[in-house]
Amino acid sequence: MKECCELRHIKSERLRIFFTDVFEALKCPSEIYQPVIEGLLETSLRGVDSHGIRLIAHYVDAALLGRINLRPRFNIRETSPTTILLDADDTFGITAAHRGMKKAMELAKRSGMGCAAVYNSSHFGAAAIYGLMAARANMIGISLTHTDALVFPHGGREPFLGTNPICFACPTHNEEPFCLDMSTSIVSWNKLLQHKEAGQPLEPGWAADRDGTMCTDPNQAKGLLALGGYKGYGLGLMVEVLCSLLTGMPFGKHIERMYPVNENKRKLGHFLMAIDIERFQGVDLFKERMKDLLDELRSLPPAEGFSKVMVAEDPQKEMYRQRSQEGIPVDEKVWAEFERVVEKLKIKLPQ
Repeated sequence: MKECCELRHIKSERLRIFFTDVFEALKCPSEIYQPVIEGLLETSLRGVDSHGIRLIAHYVDAALLGRINLRPRFNIRETSPTTILLDADDTFGITAAHRGMKKAMELAKRSGMGCAAVYNSSHFGAAAIYGLMAARANMIGISLTHTDALVFPHGGREPFLGTNPICFACPTHNEEPFCLDMSTSIVSWNKLLQHKEAGQPLEPGWAADRDGTMCTDPNQAKGLLALGGYKGYGLGLMVEVLCSLLTGMPFGKHIERMYPVNENKRKLGHFLMAIDIERFQGVDLFKERMKDLLDELRSLPPAEGFSKVMVAEDPQKEMYRQRSQEGIPVDEKVWAEFERVVEKLKIKLPQ
């Protein structure tokens, strides 16, 4: 294993200025790039580095090659009091999904529930971005996306479905929302790439080689393994139906790959849902009971080898507090990508 890369810790405010310079140099309108910046920063602050600021260089490459449309014309069709279709016009997936969830929340406030099917989109970052949007507005938020063929079907020798993440988020009394954000594979592909870049072996059970045999060498990995075997495979297929078939987008092996970046449009679909809690229970009572539920779980005695019982988002909440004070860690690999962006766009590195 290689030595750990040197880390710089950069405050999110400085990174926000740097990323703004990046998108301004690309001549991208602020209403298009601002959700991207905020989504990447929040994701890194929460400690989800695989989907955070490290993606900025990839997005720049995609924009320069024409994969990403920097000046999209969104087309939103309200197909019922609770459903919309949103044509993203091949822009940043984060921006498209942000608009989709915002519209779903408007429908939920009006009708109790809102669903947005987004099509002609691209990589939408961390699914938690959109679930948390709804939860912070006292709603339940659900967000899904499909990805290119990276995961072996249970019992198969060839990747077909994507990591196809699922996010479920809801408000909680006196703390940040509960948020479950999980891929239907054991880990994300970006997590595997992080290990490959660092020269670190994979955990057993994460990935398989071209024959479908489990491997720990990231250079030999040709795909990921589904979470919980056939159960994760089934969940991934559910996400595929909602994000490919309801949106009219390609599925499975027909989806354009994220890497290596080229000029081809991704044509991804996302599915976003908001539920107005007040249509079922008083929101204050719901939040208090949610807090009771989580705290009772946290108070349970830990099993051997564990210091305490946690629930989803507990590690991210602690990381957010820490990184808000100390800054976001930027390793040598990510810094080198920043330098490459700076050279291309003739701007300054974050200070």
